[in-house]
Amino acid sequence: MIKINLLPQEERKKTAPPSATPFLIGLGVAVLVGLMGYGWYWLSGEVEGVQKDIERTQAELKRVEDITKLVDKLQKDKKTVQDKLKTVETLVAAQSGPVRLLDVISRSLPGEVWLSGMVRAGKKLDISGFAFSPFSVATFMTNLSGAKELVNSVDLVVSEKAVVETVPVERFSLTMDLKEGKS
Repeated sequence: MIKINLLPQEERKKTAPPSATPFLIGLGVAVLVGLMGYGWYWLSGEVEGVQKDIERTQAELKRVEDITKLVDKLQKDKKTVQDKLKTVETLVAAQSGPVRLLDVISRSLPGEVWLSGMVRAGKKLDISGFAFSPFSVATFMTNLSGAKELVNSVDLVVSEKAVVETVPVERFSLTMDLKEGKS
């Protein structure tokens, strides 16, 4: 069926249905603004979460740096204490050497021998003294040679007759080669 509009042309324009385009544009803009607002809200929440993570990480880093400084200080103190202990151990070891050496010399002395001097230079020990006979000097040297843990060798340097307060004696001088680290 055919439709014919018999209204005059002025009236036809007035009765035309309104256009939907401005409504759709407004609706699109409103949806776009809503999506942008939601995106801004979501991103600001994410930024806030990342900032809190950064603050937590910085606090943890500061705590770890403090612990690291403490550990470094403790290691330095430990090394200082170890160095001091090593020094003390060295001194204690060195202290017992001369005592042992003097003990060996004292035990090796026969009754008719007395010492007038001892001079130590490195691993050499020079001993001088007097005895009533050359046999006593030989006994003293034999006794000293028996201390193998401290003495490498005992050599007679001088043995001569002398007089001390009108008593004839044997004046002698010995050189001992001492072992490393023992005395």
